[in-house]
Amino acid sequence: MKNKIKMKNGLKSRKQKIFNHPVTVIIFGILTCLIVPVFIKVAILQPLFGLLDISETISKSIQGIITAAVILFTYRLFVKRFEKREATELSKENFAKELVFGFLGGFLLISFITLFFYLLGYYTAASVNHFSVLIKPLIIFIVMGVWEEVIFRGLIFRITESKLGTVWALIISSLIFGFVHVSNDNFNFLSGLAIALELGLLTGITFSITRRLWVPIALHIGWNISFIFYGTIVSGATEFPSFIVSKLRGANLITGGMFGPENSIITIVFSLIAFGFLYKQKIT
Repeated sequence: MKNKIKMKNGLKSRKQKIFNHPVTVIIFGILTCLIVPVFIKVAILQPLFGLLDISETISKSIQGIITAAVILFTYRLFVKRFEKREATELSKENFAKELVFGFLGGFLLISFITLFFYLLGYYTAASVNHFSVLIKPLIIFIVMGVWEEVIFRGLIFRITESKLGTVWALIISSLIFGFVHVSNDNFNFLSGLAIALELGLLTGITFSITRRLWVPIALHIGWNISFIFYGTIVSGATEFPSFIVSKLRGANLITGGMFGPENSIITIVFSLIAFGFLYKQKIT
């Protein structure tokens, strides 16, 4: 009888270890934060807004904002129920300040790189479109920024850092983040490595410094929308209308070719300089 109880307790203990294993938590977290928002959007939001007599732009904008909020709520609930703790990484502390800092950080970094292209003679601007062309991509980037940062920094980076330390968390989460773009148009090995060394490291280190997701989320959004603002390609995507109608011509190693400036050695270098500065703040 005692042996049966021991075996039963041993089996229960092994199941609990598997259930609480970092990889298990990450996988369950990713699935939860993907399935729940998609279900709510497809099963509730789209049919509901389909009944309303409003423009497509307004409809999709509201749906996008709600979807982003659902992602954050789902993550908070997952952390509370599965990890048995409060999601302090979604704390309201410095909420507005960190959103502004993150957005401007991402936008200004790409602005500086674009200026560098211009001074080298690679970038030329021809005309400017109406500012409204930025609404649709901005909403898309808000949803993408929230979801990807919840997954890659909120789950993968945070849990890996708690087990292996900051350096390994930066390496692992950044590489996964970079090469998850493999399905993007004109992707190659350099593209994946470039995104890892740029946005992957920058969002990882800002999360590690602040312990909150607001700077990484806003940095991600500001980074992406800046390419559309200046009329260059973002991560191989060419379907977005641009605010500034421009041309970026030159050697692929410099301009990034058809994948866009993220694939440029210049963007990699300046991003690593920014990362180095932030990493120094982290360790000092």
